[in-house]
Amino acid sequence: MNYNWNVYKIFKNGKRAKAPLTVFECKENEVKQHFQNEFKLNLDLCSDKYKVIRSDLSQERESEVVDKEQQMREKIKSRVLSNLVRQNNIPIPKNRTVGAALIYSSDSNWQWQWAAIEKGTSNYIQGLSPTFKTHTEAETWIENLISSKK
Repeated sequence: MNYNWNVYKIFKNGKRAKAPLTVFECKENEVKQHFQNEFKLNLDLCSDKYKVIRSDLSQERESEVVDKEQQMREKIKSRVLSNLVRQNNIPIPKNRTVGAALIYSSDSNWQWQWAAIEKGTSNYIQGLSPTFKTHTEAETWIENLISSKK
């Protein structure tokens, strides 16, 4: 059975082009040979790298595929931090918005701390967590908080 195949250029940084360079039709077991004979030799493209993908399969680039579980955990983390900001009655500067982030600054005595910050400037407003000696400890604290909220 014949399929359409998309040919994408692979750049030097390892990323694949968004749009296919060309499309051709051939049988699945003849793709490599057809590509070598028809494109690489005729166009003198031997020094460049390419990826050939069957056109009826997913064309998403690996760098754009987002782990849905990780994306969901980030949303939950954002919700938990927003709740902490609300619970602590953080004073919101006039005409400013407040966010939350993990910081390491003089405001937290050079330790890691989840804190309310002013969006846009990242100015420290108020701590939302205890301070931690390591980034890992701070991440573990928020993960435990997320787990307890489920």
